[in-house]
Amino acid sequence: MTRHRWGEPKRFPPFKTERECLNGCGIVKVTRHESEGPRDIHWQEFWRDGEQIRSAGTPVCEPVPAPAV
Repeated sequence: MTRHRWGEPKRFPPFKTERECLNGCGIVKVTRHESEGPRDIHWQEFWRDGEQIRSAGTPVCEPVPAPAV
């Protein structure tokens, strides 16, 4: 199993950061930081090809197969 290698963060002020895996698996990690009253809320989402990946943890880093010609 290959570990993700996250690229440089792309920041979208004030609350969002995106980092794409450099291994070619196509996964983008989205980190959000928001405040709700006196407490901070932090969470991560994982996306591939514009669709959110639902998982209990970080999805597995697997290369995306090339489309058939």
